[in-house]
Amino acid sequence: MLTYQNVVTFGTTQRGWLFNVTDLEIAQIGGQWLLFAVNGFGGGVSSYRIPDPDQPIIRVHGKAFPPDMTYQGEPDLTVLTTPNGAYLHLGELGRAEALGMAASSSGMLQNLSRLFSDGAAGAKISAMGQVGDDLIYSAHKTILQLDVRQLRPDGSLSPNISSVKLNASDAMEGASLDQVIDATVDGQRILVAISGLGNFISTHLLSATGTLSGGAMHVAGQGTGYYVPSQVEAVQVGNKTFLVVAGATSSSISIFRLDKTGALTTTDHIVDELTTRFQSVSAMATAVVDGRAFVFVGGSDDGISVFTLLPDGRLVFLRSIADTNSLTLANVGEMKANVIDGRISLYVTSKTEVGLTQFSFDPGDIRLTGFVKPGAVIGTAGSDVLIAGAGTTAINGGGGDDMLVTADAGISLTGGAGADTFVLTRVSGRIVITDYQSGLDQLDLSMLGMIRSTWQMTFLPRADGLRITYGTSILDIKSHDRKPLNPADFSNDMFPIAHYWLPELDPVKNRAPDQLSTMGKWIFGTDGPDTLVGAGGSDIIYGRAGNDIISGGDGHDTIMGEDGHDDLRGQGGDDSLRGYAGNDRLFGGTGHDILRGDDGHDLIYGNHGRDDIWGGKGNDRLYGDGESDRIYGEAGHDTLSGGHGNDLLSDALGNNHLLGGNGRDTLIAGNGADSLRGGNGNDLLRAEGGNDTLLGDAGNDSLFAGDGDDSLLDTEGDNLLDGGKGHDTLTAGAGSDSLSGDSGNDLLRGGAGNDRLSGGAGRDRLYGEDGNDLLLAGDDGSTLYGGNHEDTLIGGAGADILAGGSGHDHLRGAGGNDRLNGDAGNDTLQGDAGNDLLRDSLGNNEIDGGIGRDTLTAGAGRDTLRGGAGHDLLSGGAGDDRLYGDAGLDTLRGGNGHDRLFAGAGSSRLEGGAGNDWLLGDTGNDRLDGGAGNDRLDGGAGNDRLFGGQDNDTLQGSFGDDLLDDRFGNNWFSGGTGKDRIVAGKGADTLFGGAHNDVLNAGAGKDRLSGQAGDDRLIAGGGNDRLDGGAGRDVLFGGDGVDTLIGGAGPDRLTGGRDADNFVYLRPNDSRPGRQADFITDFSPNQDHLDLRKLNLTYIGQDDFDGSRQVRWFHSRGDTHIQIDVDSDGRADMLIRLDGHLRLDADDFLI
Repeated sequence: MLTYQNVVTFGTTQRGWLFNVTDLEIAQIGGQWLLFAVNGFGGGVSSYRIPDPDQPIIRVHGKAFPPDMTYQGEPDLTVLTTPNGAYLHLGELGRAEALGMAASSSGMLQNLSRLFSDGAAGAKISAMGQVGDDLIYSAHKTILQLDVRQLRPDGSLSPNISSVKLNASDAMEGASLDQVIDATVDGQRILVAISGLGNFISTHLLSATGTLSGGAMHVAGQGTGYYVPSQVEAVQVGNKTFLVVAGATSSSISIFRLDKTGALTTTDHIVDELTTRFQSVSAMATAVVDGRAFVFVGGSDDGISVFTLLPDGRLVFLRSIADTNSLTLANVGEMKANVIDGRISLYVTSKTEVGLTQFSFDPGDIRLTGFVKPGAVIGTAGSDVLIAGAGTTAINGGGGDDMLVTADAGISLTGGAGADTFVLTRVSGRIVITDYQSGLDQLDLSMLGMIRSTWQMTFLPRADGLRITYGTSILDIKSHDRKPLNPADFSNDMFPIAHYWLPELDPVKNRAPDQLSTMGKWIFGTDGPDTLVGAGGSDIIYGRAGNDIISGGDGHDTIMGEDGHDDLRGQGGDDSLRGYAGNDRLFGGTGHDILRGDDGHDLIYGNHGRDDIWGGKGNDRLYGDGESDRIYGEAGHDTLSGGHGNDLLSDALGNNHLLGGNGRDTLIAGNGADSLRGGNGNDLLRAEGGNDTLLGDAGNDSLFAGDGDDSLLDTEGDNLLDGGKGHDTLTAGAGSDSLSGDSGNDLLRGGAGNDRLSGGAGRDRLYGEDGNDLLLAGDDGSTLYGGNHEDTLIGGAGADILAGGSGHDHLRGAGGNDRLNGDAGNDTLQGDAGNDLLRDSLGNNEIDGGIGRDTLTAGAGRDTLRGGAGHDLLSGGAGDDRLYGDAGLDTLRGGNGHDRLFAGAGSSRLEGGAGNDWLLGDTGNDRLDGGAGNDRLDGGAGNDRLFGGQDNDTLQGSFGDDLLDDRFGNNWFSGGTGKDRIVAGKGADTLFGGAHNDVLNAGAGKDRLSGQAGDDRLIAGGGNDRLDGGAGRDVLFGGDGVDTLIGGAGPDRLTGGRDADNFVYLRPNDSRPGRQADFITDFSPNQDHLDLRKLNLTYIGQDDFDGSRQVRWFHSRGDTHIQIDVDSDGRADMLIRLDGHLRLDADDFLI
C-alpha cells in the first residue's frame, strides 16, 4: 500500500522566490540531489538541497532576474551538463537565449553569464533539453519547429544538425511546441513533443549523431479524448514505454504505448471525477520504483491525485490528497518527483499560494509487477501487482499489500495477508474473492466499462459473504471470517475513475479531399457501413442505412446517422447529431452541440461546450461532461451524467440513473425507481413517484423525493432533504441541513452540523447525530434521537420516544403518552399532555411531566423535577435534586443526594432516600419518608404521615392531624396544628406536639418532649428524658431513666417510671388547687424529687402556712397533697396530688 506523509510545507513567507512558481527541476550535481525553482514576473531562480526523503529540503541560494530581461511567457528551466559544469538555462525570457546560470554541487548559483554565442541556440526558446552529453534539442515560440544541435567539447553549440518543421493544418495561430522530452524504446532515441494550440502529440526518431527522422503525429481529432495537451511524461514499465499525456481543457489523462518507430497506441483515457483532483490539468510528475510506475497529477480543483500504471498501460487510482490550510495545493502550479532509497519525494507548488509542499511516498516492499502465467499463481510476501493472463485460473497474492487484476475470464482471487486491492473487469462468468477483509481490502470496479455505479448492480447477501451481479458477470465475495457482508459497505467509492476507450479515427484514411476548405458540404453515405468525414466548414452529413462512422470535423455540422448502429462525432464547432434507429454512439466534441439518440440503446457523450442531449427511446447512456448541459433521457431506463458545469438532467420515464457531476445541477426524475446523484455544487434533485435514491454529494443541495419509499443521502454542505409520501430514509452529514420526512414511516439522520429534522405524518425515526439539532415529530408516534451537542426535540400528538443524547438538550413531548430520555448533558424535559415517561440519568436536568399521569426519573446530577397536573411518579436519583409534585396524587423519590421534595396539591408520597433531604408536603394528606441522611420533613396542610428514616432528622407536621414517626437517629419533631402523633426511637430526640391534642412517644434515648398547647400524651420510654406537657390536660410518662417531667399549665397526669425522676414546676398555674391540680402516679420518696426552685419557696413539712412563700404536705384520703403558697397570703395557690400516703421530708423537695 502506498503511504505518504507531508514532510514540510516550505517557504510560505518567501514570496519573492516561491510565489507563482512556473517551473521546477531536479538534478543530481556532484552526487548531490538539488531542486531548482523559477517564478514569474519580478522573481528569479532559487536552489534547495534535497536530503533524505523524510527530511525537509534546505534552501541554499537565490538569484533575481536581471532588470533588462523581457517575458515571452512563463519562465522555464532546463539543467544542462556542459564541459564547463552544470548550468541552468532559462526559457521564455528575452535576452536569455544564450545565457546560463552556473550551479555547484552545493546548490550555490552564479550570475547569468555567456553560455553560447549569440543566436547559436535560436530565439524565443519555448522548450529545451539534452540527450546524452553532446546533443541539445530546442523548440521556439510561434513556430512548430524542432532543432537539434551538437554541444562541442569547448562548450559551444554547432549549427543545426537537424530540423523538423511540423505541418499541422488545424493548429491555431501562434502554436508552438510547448514541451519536448526524450525517451528510449528498444535502443531507439525518440523525441516527443506536445503543442497546446496545435492540439497534437508528435514523435521524432533521433539518431546517435543527432539526425531527426520518421515518427508520427497524433492529433486530438483522432478521438482519444484529450484536448489541449499540457504535460507529457515518459515511463517504462516492464519492457514497454508509455507516454502519459495530460489534457488541460479536457481535464484528462491519456496513456499511449510508444514503439520504436514512434507510433502511438492508446491504452487508456480517463477524465477528472468527483474522487480525483486534476481539473484543467496544470502539473504532472511520474516515478518508477522497482519496476512499478506511479503518476501524480494536479489541477485547478485544489489537490492532487495519485495513480499506478499497470504493465499493459491502464491506470489504477490510488488516492487523492485535498488541499488544507497547512498545504499549498490550491490551484496546483508545478510538480516534480524523484526517487531516493525506494521512496518518492514529491514537490508541489500553487498558482495562488506562497510556498512549496514536500511529500514523501513509501510504496512498501515492492516485489512482483506484471502478467502471470496460466493456471494457479501465488505471489510473494511483499507488495505484488499481479495481472491475470490467458488461462490464469487463480491468483493468491500471498503476504503484503497486493493488487490483483482480472482478465476477461472467470477466476479465483485470494488476497492473503495485508491490505489488498482487487481490480475487476467484465467477464462472462464468475469471479470469486476468497478472503475479503471488510475495512482493509478494497474493490476497484472502474474497469467495468459503462457500469459506473452500485445502482447498476444487484447485491445478494450470503451466509459467508456477498454476491454482486452485473450483466453476465457474477462476483462472489467471501469474507475472511466466513461471516455475511453488508451491502451498505460497498459504495460508489468502488468507481474512483472512469475509463474511456474510444475507437480512433485514422486521420489519413478518413481525410476528406477538401479538408482545408471552410465551405460547408452535403455528404451522403450509402445503405452499407460508411466512414464519412466532414471538411472544415459547416457540413450536413447523412449516414443512411448501415453501421456508419461519421466525423464532422471543424465547423457547425449536422450529422444524421439514420438506420443502423452508428458512431457519430461532431468534433469542432456547434454541431447537431441525430442517431435515429439503432444503438448509436454520439460524441459532440468541442462547441455547443445538440445530440439526439432517438430509438435504440444509445451512448451519447457531449464532451466540451454547452450541449443539449436527448436520449429518445431505449436504455440510453447520456454524458454531458463539458460545460452547462441539458440532458433529457426520455423513454427507457437511462443513465444521465452531467459532468462539469451547471447541468439540467431530466428523465420522466423509466427507471433511470442521473448523475449531476461538478457544478450547480438540476436533476428531475419521474415515476420510476430512479437514482439521482448531484455531485459537486449546489444541486436540485427532484423525483416523483417510485422508490427513488437521491444522493446530493458536495455542495448545498435540495433533494425532493415525491411519492414512494425513497432514500435520500447528502453528507456534505447545508442541504434540504424532503422525502415526500412513502416510507423514506433521509441521511445528511456535515453542514446545517433541513430534513422533512412528510407522510409515511420515515428514517431521518441529521449527521454533523446544526440540523432541522421534521418527521411529518407517520411513525418516524429521527436521529440528529452531531450538531445542535431541532427534531420535530408528527402526530402518529415517532422516535427522536438528538445525538451529540445541544438538541431540541419536540414530539407531536402521538406516543413519541425522545432521546436527547449527549449535550444540553431540550425535549418536549407535546400530546400523547411519550417517553423522554435526556441522556448525557444538562437537559430540559417537558412531557406536556399525556401519561409520559421522562428519564435523564446524566447531568443537571430540568424535567417537567406536564398534564397526565407521568413518570419522571433523574440520575446523577442536580436535577429539578416537576410532575405537573396528574398523578405522577418522580425519582431524583443521585445528586442534589428538587422534586415538585404539583397537582395530583404524586409519588416523589429523592434518591441519593441532598434533595428537596415539594408535594404540591393532592395527597402525595415523598421519599427522600439517601442524603440530607428536605420534604415539604402541601394541601393534601401526604406521606413523607426521609430515608437515610439528616432530613427535614414538613407535612404542610392536610393530615400527613411523616417518617424520618435513618440518621438525624427534622419532622414538622404543620397543619392537620399528622403522624410523625422516626425511630432512628437523634431527631427533632414538631406536630404543628392538629391532633398529631409523634413516634421517636432510640436516639436523643426532641418532640414538640404543637397545638391541639397530641401523642408524643419518644422511645429509648435521651429525649426532650414538649406537648405545647392541647391535651397531650407524652411517653418517654427508656433514657434520661425531659417531658414538658405545656398548656392543656396532659399525660406524661417518663419510663425508664432519670427523667424530668414538666406538666405545664392545666391538670396533668405524670408518671415518672423507673429510676429517680424530677417533677418540675415553673409557674403557679402549672398545677392549681381543685380540679386543676396535677396528679403524680408513682412518686417515690428518697428517689424522686419535686423541683420547685423556680418558685422560691420554704419547706415547712406538715406545718401550717404562716404568711410566707412556703410548701407543705399532708395526707388526704388516699393521696398525698402538696400545697404551695406563692403569694404569702397563708392560702394554697397550688396543689399537687401524689398517689398514696407517702412519708415525705425536705430531701424530696428541690427548693
